[in-house]
Order: sequence, then structure tokens, then C-alpha cells
Amino acid sequence: MAGAGDVRERLTPVGGRAVRSLRVSSAGSVGAADPLVVILPGLGLPFYTLPTARSIVQRGLDCEVLDLPGFGSARPRPTRPNIHAIGLAAAGWVRAQASDRPVVVLGHSTGSQAALTAALALAGERSSYALVMAGPTFAPTQRRLVPLAAVTPFAYRDDGPREVDPVEIRNGRMGIVEMLHSGMRDAPEQRIAGLTAPLTVTSGFHDSYTPTAWLDTLTTSAVAAASTRTSLLGGSHNNLFTHPDELADLVVLAAADAVAWR
Repeated sequence: MAGAGDVRERLTPVGGRAVRSLRVSSAGSVGAADPLVVILPGLGLPFYTLPTARSIVQRGLDCEVLDLPGFGSARPRPTRPNIHAIGLAAAGWVRAQASDRPVVVLGHSTGSQAALTAALALAGERSSYALVMAGPTFAPTQRRLVPLAAVTPFAYRDDGPREVDPVEIRNGRMGIVEMLHSGMRDAPEQRIAGLTAPLTVTSGFHDSYTPTAWLDTLTTSAVAAASTRTSLLGGSHNNLFTHPDELADLVVLAAADAVAWR
């Protein structure tokens, strides 16, 4: 994956460990003060997020996909496969690589919960950043295995097997299960009350993991956020792969939010 012509692997020291990221090359020139988009993938599986990363870059923004907790390579993992550990590592990466520029933290699926942790960890340290929670999982009615299993067949109705990299699945193994359990124990509708940054929540129209009522709960619970936006886009759960241009257009709006929030 990192060998693709437009994708460059980068290693950043964070907390004494190396965090691997995938940076999509830009055809144009992006200034050091321009917004940077940081993507946290669901279940720690970076591959399916690359179409959206490419679409973001085509719109003139920098973008990097963080390989957290490290399933994208055989390198030592920089953090445990836990949404809060991933979020704290992501916040550390932002401090190291983007201390002086606007940032959009885009998390998808369980990555959206990790992105919320990152956004909360950055609060009080900086402004000029925004949070995008795409396809946020584990609505309160889905935090047990039986209800979750019941909606799973409908969550991926517009998705297919080509979105999955078998190497990442093999590298993740039981770590993926640990991530699922950590996500199911989370209550983001409670934690999000402490968010002060601009917030965007979004999902695919056919994503049964993320009913509209769940998006509404998250936005109305973000009582301290500088602004909130809700957007229903095409596709189902993995619409970062199937509808990258729609996601990228939404991220452009979030980048403007980050720049405006001082």
C-alpha cells in the first residue's frame, strides 16, 4: 500500500515510539500554514480511507492517514488497540507535526471515537482545529453483541470486499476485537459535552450503524462546541471508499471551520 506512487510513508516519534502515517502527495503547492487533514481509520485499517485522502488532496489540502494502532505494517505498534490510546497518540502526532497550522481531525467508525479523544486532549492547548466524526459507531442501542449483529448485514449494503486489505486484517487479528470492545464500552454522547472545537458529524445514507437519531444525539450533546454540522451522504458504512468526493467536500467545510475558530 505504501508503495503506491502517490503515497509516502512517514514515521513520527510520539511518546518514545514511531507513529507511521501515509501522506498522499499533492500535485500543487500547499503552504505550511494551510490546513492539514488527519484521518483516523476505523478498526485501525488504513487502506479503505485512501480514496478520501486523495480526494481531499485534490481540493488543495494536505492529508495524512495515521496508521494507529499500527495494523498497516509489521512494525512495532506505537499504541494499544484501544480507542482512547489511539486518540491520545493522534493528539501527540498533531502536536509534533502540526503545532502551527489549522487541523481537521477526521475519524471514521471506531476512529471517530478515537478522534473525539484526540480533540478533547487538544482542548486548551490550541484553537484552529475541527473534528469530523464520520460513521460514528455504537449508538446506545448497539452496545451489546446481539443488537450490533442484527444491524451489521445492513451497514455495508453499498460496500464490497475490495475495500479490505487482507494484510491489515492479518496484522490486526485479535487487536481488532480489542478495538471493538473498547468502542462498545464508550459513551461519546457524554464525552462530547466537553468539546469546544467545531464539530461535523456525518454518515452514509444506508449506514445502519449510524441512524440519523444517533447523529442528532451527538450534535445536540456537543453543547460547548464552537459550531455543529450534520450531513447525510451517499453510500453505507465505508463511504470513505465508495463516495470519497462527497466526504472531501464536507472536509473542506470543516477546514474552513478550523481556520475561522481562533
